[in-house]
Amino acid sequence: MKTVFNLHNALKRSQIELTSDIPYSLLCEYLLPYQKGRFLENTTFRIATGKKNYDIIRLFECGQYFFSQKFIDVVSQYMDMSDKCYPIKVEGAEVQYYAIYNLDVYPYLNEKKASFDEEPSFYCGKEIKTSLFSIKKSLYRFVVTEKLMNALIKNKISNIEFEECFLCTKEEYKEWRKNH
Repeated sequence: MKTVFNLHNALKRSQIELTSDIPYSLLCEYLLPYQKGRFLENTTFRIATGKKNYDIIRLFECGQYFFSQKFIDVVSQYMDMSDKCYPIKVEGAEVQYYAIYNLDVYPYLNEKKASFDEEPSFYCGKEIKTSLFSIKKSLYRFVVTEKLMNALIKNKISNIEFEECFLCTKEEYKEWRKNH
């Protein structure tokens, strides 16, 4: 069993949140972190609310995340991001933001129990192949290794929170359940 961390937007007051003319239902479909295509390269976003250009911002009333160049630079020290992110156009933003896509994906082992805070999140996998990955059937779940989490903290990435979770086999999860 390996400890990993869900990466969350800290929802700081006055953070920039984006909107566009594309319906939210399509944006939610296109902005999956494990999606294979670059669907929003020619889309222009506008600031819907907020004034502060933090390193992690989100889609207004939806929650999908966008990341600053500083965030991408830190992650790039741990994995090749050339086929994992692309710039988005944001009218009025002082910072270049990126959509992240094409991440490795792992299945959720206990989505229902984790969503009701009965258990921490458990994801199914034997080994971690990249420092940043996603979870199947989750809209905007980004997961990082402890090493990458520490680098993000050390580099003072703003508007970020972490939640401890675990990557393990189904057998390890069953054993954990039996003991807890």
